[in-house]
Amino acid sequence: MIFEIILAVFALFIALYTIFIVLDRKKLEIIKMNTVTLFETYGKIKYENKRMLFITQNETYEVLYFGMSRNAELTINSRTMWEVINAGTSKVIDQTVFLASKYPKIVIVYPSTQVIKRYINENEMVFVKPQDQFYDLRLIRDFELDTILKEGVL
Repeated sequence: MIFEIILAVFALFIALYTIFIVLDRKKLEIIKMNTVTLFETYGKIKYENKRMLFITQNETYEVLYFGMSRNAELTINSRTMWEVINAGTSKVIDQTVFLASKYPKIVIVYPSTQVIKRYINENEMVFVKPQDQFYDLRLIRDFELDTILKEGVL
């Protein structure tokens, strides 16, 4: 009897975890569809070696997606070291492989609602605006993309 209860609880956890993973992937697919539609309105989308490129009249950008929790804070410590703070826990992420390409990058941060911060030296921090370009990349939260494209920043 106890074994069946433990097995049922375990099966329930597996089912919930699977649902969570499927919903998370669905959310990313929806965000990608929406951003591709927006990019196609203001330029061309091209796929090259599994990389998505956004081509404007002046520049070609590689489009990347960075997922994190809705209320997590993103701090850019350097070009390749990013810190995500979520519920009091800090996680430093090495982005060397993520950012490796010859093109300037547009990084779509989703579904974060927190302001993105960046260290400009050892003791000074600034808020990152979607218009800012640094380290050959732009960080844009998913809900800011339409405004940036309408303003013609890219």
